[in-house]
Amino acid sequence: MLEKHCENTQLYLRHDLTLQQLSTAIGTNRTYLSAYFAQRNITYNTYINSLRIEHFIRIYRENKDSLQSITALQLAHESGFYNYNTFSSAFKRYVGFTVAEWMKSEDATKPST
Repeated sequence: MLEKHCENTQLYLRHDLTLQQLSTAIGTNRTYLSAYFAQRNITYNTYINSLRIEHFIRIYRENKDSLQSITALQLAHESGFYNYNTFSSAFKRYVGFTVAEWMKSEDATKPST
């Protein structure tokens, strides 16, 4: 249900998405959804932030070779993060690198033209 109602619809991109709103969207209650995450040893925030970070990575890779100037701040906001510091902390926990370190390594793997 999470995949259908949150991931496939990209509901996670809403920066103000709450556990209550997500549980309503998938047709369950907040207590059940919290228990579901607890059984998997994750929190609601960890789940949502991982989807948002994966989205950030995907759109960064899609756009890094374009002529458009993009910033991590812009992409973080497009990925559902309201606060850049929250994004930065979550990114480092999830990826193991700071955003700048990761972007630098991504740019280093850019094919020569």
